[in-house]
Amino acid sequence: KLYLKPIVPEDAERLRVSMTKKETNVALALEKNQEIIDTFNGVTLKWKLFSKPDSGMLVADRNSNTGYSSSIRRKEGRYYELRFHKKHKDMVLDSYLKHVVEKAQKMKEEKKVIKLFMLKQNITPKEWKAVNLDHPATFDTLAMDMDLKRNIMGDLERFVRRKDYYKKVGKAWKRGYFLYGPPGTGKSSLIAATANYLKFDIYDLELTEIRTNSELRRLLVTTGNKSILVVEDIDCSIELQDRIAKAKAMNPIQRSHHHQDQVTLSGFLNFIDGLWSSCGDERIIVFTANHKDKIDSALLRQGRMDMHIHLSYCTPCGFKMLASNYLDIEEHPLFSVVEERLQETNITPAEVGEQLMKSEDPDTSLSGLIEFLACKKREIQESAAKQENNRIEETTKNDEEECAKKLPKKE
Repeated sequence: KLYLKPIVPEDAERLRVSMTKKETNVALALEKNQEIIDTFNGVTLKWKLFSKPDSGMLVADRNSNTGYSSSIRRKEGRYYELRFHKKHKDMVLDSYLKHVVEKAQKMKEEKKVIKLFMLKQNITPKEWKAVNLDHPATFDTLAMDMDLKRNIMGDLERFVRRKDYYKKVGKAWKRGYFLYGPPGTGKSSLIAATANYLKFDIYDLELTEIRTNSELRRLLVTTGNKSILVVEDIDCSIELQDRIAKAKAMNPIQRSHHHQDQVTLSGFLNFIDGLWSSCGDERIIVFTANHKDKIDSALLRQGRMDMHIHLSYCTPCGFKMLASNYLDIEEHPLFSVVEERLQETNITPAEVGEQLMKSEDPDTSLSGLIEFLACKKREIQESAAKQENNRIEETTKNDEEECAKKLPKKE
């Protein structure tokens, strides 16, 4: 059905017309008893749609208000008939039908609506809930270093085409990415751009919502292939689990009743690269964190997190991409001033984007950004000066206390 859509003749007497939410043009499909002629390797092949009203299965219509069946109807059985000269039988079976399936699969992936799966709230055991992901982020719009962007895209492309290689070396067909850096540097946007690039669904796993290792494994095996499993702010999640474990260790009574009500580090590691990680194909696991040094090194070793990606503050290259996205400009006399200020001040791409959104006029927007950078620089300098004064005062106080200790005590 997918394969035949593009070659439906305009002069067909009867057509079925449809349009999905993701499409802007109507899609034409063959109606019953209509014929489509296709050509493959110089051979003419004729497709025709037939239906058998009496051969279908019984289907119950449900009332949308009550939910009960209101009538019983028989579903129409449809099938396609392919006709060709018998001398081309081997070619059709060996090449043409394979060509139809491969092209239809490619078309299906292109039309795929990406889903975002989240854990349902207040439900035990936990289950996934799906919504459509309409995030507009792409690699063309990401404000990051161009070399880093090309490296990520190349790594993703290499991963999806190496199914046979992973099987040959005896590894699960998965890839781990660790994204770290200050808030607002584009970690979530990079995940969304990856999903849009590969047409992969996203599973957003909130570790603090998971009570046991067994529940974690059960959720893992219900995720689909061609998916991205995301654990955001893992430094905070792991810290929380550690605090829960320490609290239970200090309370033996509570520990005896709830010793299994937590996700352990060993259970999480098995989830990443143990036997359970091989329950599926073509999967990507992404961790995000604000502070890399707070993460247990066991979570980040090669084989678990294969690629570590540092997303830092806005660079001149990232700024130009943002200016192109927000203001539709490639060059401007104020660019040099902005780029000079960016070298002096740490500011995230999110902060730059927020300033560029304040006006559609490039002059006004860029002038506002320059003023914002100047204020940011002053704040940083004042904060640094205050910290230095506090350090000097603390050092002086400590010195005075040491001197007081060395003075002879009065009798």
